[in-house]
Amino acid sequence: MDAFRRSWKASLPAGWKACPTAFRNTPVSRRKPTIQYYALKPLLPDCAVVLSALAYLGQDEPDKIQVAFQQGAQPLSYAARVELQLLPENECELEQVDQALNRLCQAVPQIKKNLLNACVQTVAADGVIQEMEAELLRAIADTLDCPIPPFIPSQTE
Repeated sequence: MDAFRRSWKASLPAGWKACPTAFRNTPVSRRKPTIQYYALKPLLPDCAVVLSALAYLGQDEPDKIQVAFQQGAQPLSYAARVELQLLPENECELEQVDQALNRLCQAVPQIKKNLLNACVQTVAADGVIQEMEAELLRAIADTLDCPIPPFIPSQTE
Protein backbone atom coordinates (compact mmCIF):
# COMPACT_ATOMS: atom_id res chain seq x y z
CA MET A 1 0.00 0.00 0.00
CA ASP A 2 2.86 2.39 0.73
CA ALA A 3 4.14 2.03 -2.85
CA PHE A 4 0.66 2.91 -4.10
CA ARG A 5 0.55 6.06 -1.96
CA ARG A 6 4.10 7.04 -2.97
CA SER A 7 3.23 6.69 -6.66
CA TRP A 8 0.17 8.89 -6.14
CA LYS A 9 2.17 11.54 -4.29
CA ALA A 10 4.88 11.47 -6.96
CA SER A 11 2.29 11.77 -9.74
CA LEU A 12 0.50 14.77 -8.30
CA PRO A 13 1.30 18.16 -9.80
CA ALA A 14 3.71 20.52 -8.11
CA GLY A 15 1.99 22.63 -5.50
CA TRP A 16 -0.47 19.89 -4.55
CA LYS A 17 -0.53 21.13 -0.95
CA ALA A 18 -0.99 24.73 -2.03
CA CYS A 19 -3.61 23.88 -4.64
CA PRO A 20 -5.68 20.90 -3.47
CA THR A 21 -7.73 20.94 -6.63
CA ALA A 22 -5.01 19.18 -8.59
CA PHE A 23 -7.29 18.16 -11.41
CA ARG A 24 -8.28 21.78 -12.08
CA ASN A 25 -5.54 22.11 -14.71
CA THR A 26 -6.64 19.10 -16.70
CA PRO A 27 -8.26 19.53 -20.12
CA VAL A 28 -11.58 18.51 -18.55
CA SER A 29 -11.75 21.69 -16.48
CA ARG A 30 -10.92 24.09 -19.31
CA ARG A 31 -14.24 23.61 -20.99
CA LYS A 32 -17.79 23.08 -19.87
CA PRO A 33 -18.45 19.40 -20.58
CA THR A 34 -21.45 18.40 -22.63
CA ILE A 35 -23.77 15.98 -20.88
CA GLN A 36 -23.28 12.60 -22.50
CA TYR A 37 -24.45 10.22 -19.77
CA TYR A 38 -27.96 10.13 -18.37
CA ALA A 39 -27.66 6.68 -16.77
CA LEU A 40 -25.25 5.37 -14.17
CA LYS A 41 -24.72 1.89 -15.62
CA PRO A 42 -22.29 2.81 -18.45
CA LEU A 43 -20.20 4.81 -15.93
CA LEU A 44 -19.86 2.03 -13.34
CA PRO A 45 -16.34 1.02 -14.46
CA ASP A 46 -15.25 4.64 -13.99
CA CYS A 47 -16.93 4.77 -10.58
CA ALA A 48 -15.05 1.61 -9.60
CA VAL A 49 -11.72 3.24 -10.57
CA VAL A 50 -12.38 6.32 -8.44
CA LEU A 51 -13.73 4.43 -5.43
CA SER A 52 -10.92 1.85 -5.58
CA ALA A 53 -8.29 4.60 -5.61
CA LEU A 54 -9.88 6.24 -2.58
CA ALA A 55 -10.10 2.93 -0.72
CA TYR A 56 -6.43 2.12 -1.36
CA LEU A 57 -5.31 5.61 -0.33
CA GLY A 58 -7.15 5.53 2.96
CA GLN A 59 -6.55 2.00 4.19
CA ASP A 60 -3.56 -0.27 4.78
CA GLU A 61 -5.08 -3.69 5.35
CA PRO A 62 -6.77 -5.65 2.54
CA ASP A 63 -9.95 -6.33 4.51
CA LYS A 64 -10.29 -2.64 5.46
CA ILE A 65 -9.70 -1.64 1.84
CA GLN A 66 -12.55 -3.94 0.80
CA VAL A 67 -14.85 -2.61 3.53
CA ALA A 68 -14.15 1.01 2.56
CA PHE A 69 -14.76 0.26 -1.10
CA GLN A 70 -18.02 -1.58 -0.38
CA GLN A 71 -19.18 1.27 1.85
CA GLY A 72 -19.08 3.63 -1.14
CA ALA A 73 -19.94 1.15 -3.87
CA GLN A 74 -23.09 -0.26 -2.25
CA PRO A 75 -25.40 2.70 -3.03
CA LEU A 76 -24.14 2.88 -6.63
CA SER A 77 -24.46 -0.89 -7.08
CA TYR A 78 -28.00 -0.76 -5.74
CA ALA A 79 -28.96 2.13 -8.03
CA ALA A 80 -27.53 0.46 -11.14
CA ARG A 81 -28.51 -3.09 -10.12
CA VAL A 82 -24.96 -4.24 -10.88
CA GLU A 83 -22.31 -5.23 -8.34
CA LEU A 84 -19.17 -3.05 -8.33
CA GLN A 85 -15.87 -4.81 -7.70
CA LEU A 86 -12.72 -3.46 -6.08
CA LEU A 87 -10.02 -3.09 -8.74
CA PRO A 88 -6.35 -4.02 -8.32
CA GLU A 89 -4.06 -1.14 -7.35
CA ASN A 90 -2.47 -0.96 -10.80
CA GLU A 91 -5.88 -0.29 -12.38
CA CYS A 92 -6.67 2.81 -10.32
CA GLU A 93 -3.59 4.97 -10.49
CA LEU A 94 -3.65 8.68 -11.25
CA GLU A 95 -3.82 8.20 -15.03
CA GLN A 96 -6.81 5.85 -14.78
CA VAL A 97 -8.57 8.14 -12.28
CA ASP A 98 -8.05 11.09 -14.62
CA GLN A 99 -9.54 9.12 -17.54
CA ALA A 100 -12.47 8.04 -15.39
CA LEU A 101 -13.13 11.61 -14.29
CA ASN A 102 -13.04 12.73 -17.92
CA ARG A 103 -16.09 10.53 -18.54
CA LEU A 104 -17.78 11.11 -15.20
CA CYS A 105 -17.77 14.88 -15.61
CA GLN A 106 -20.01 14.34 -18.65
CA ALA A 107 -22.78 12.84 -16.51
CA VAL A 108 -25.97 14.52 -15.40
CA PRO A 109 -25.73 16.32 -12.04
CA GLN A 110 -27.61 13.59 -10.12
CA ILE A 111 -25.03 10.96 -11.11
CA LYS A 112 -22.23 13.30 -10.06
CA LYS A 113 -23.95 13.87 -6.72
CA ASN A 114 -24.39 10.13 -6.18
CA LEU A 115 -20.74 9.47 -7.05
CA LEU A 116 -19.55 12.21 -4.72
CA ASN A 117 -21.67 10.77 -1.91
CA ALA A 118 -20.13 7.35 -2.62
CA CYS A 119 -16.65 8.91 -2.49
CA VAL A 120 -17.44 10.47 0.89
CA GLN A 121 -18.71 7.10 2.18
CA THR A 122 -15.50 5.41 1.01
CA VAL A 123 -13.22 8.01 2.59
CA ALA A 124 -15.16 8.07 5.86
CA ALA A 125 -15.56 4.29 6.17
CA ASP A 126 -12.97 4.05 8.95
CA GLY A 127 -14.19 7.17 10.75
CA VAL A 128 -10.96 9.06 9.96
CA ILE A 129 -10.43 11.34 6.98
CA GLN A 130 -6.71 11.66 6.30
CA GLU A 131 -5.32 14.82 4.73
CA MET A 132 -4.55 13.19 1.37
CA GLU A 133 -8.02 11.62 1.26
CA ALA A 134 -9.64 14.97 1.98
CA GLU A 135 -7.61 16.78 -0.65
CA LEU A 136 -8.25 14.10 -3.28
CA LEU A 137 -11.95 14.20 -2.42
CA ARG A 138 -11.94 17.97 -2.95
CA ALA A 139 -10.09 17.57 -6.25
CA ILE A 140 -12.60 14.97 -7.46
CA ALA A 141 -15.53 17.18 -6.42
CA ASP A 142 -14.02 20.18 -8.16
CA THR A 143 -13.42 18.18 -11.33
CA LEU A 144 -17.05 17.06 -11.29
CA ASP A 145 -18.04 20.72 -10.98
CA CYS A 146 -19.42 20.04 -7.48
CA PRO A 147 -16.83 21.85 -5.34
CA ILE A 148 -16.76 21.32 -1.60
CA PRO A 149 -15.13 23.70 0.89
CA PRO A 150 -11.76 22.96 2.49
CA PHE A 151 -11.70 20.72 5.52
CA ILE A 152 -10.68 22.52 8.68
CA PRO A 153 -8.39 20.52 10.96
CA SER A 154 -9.72 19.97 14.45
CA GLN A 155 -8.10 22.00 17.21
CA THR A 156 -6.68 19.82 19.96
CA GLU A 157 -6.20 21.47 23.30
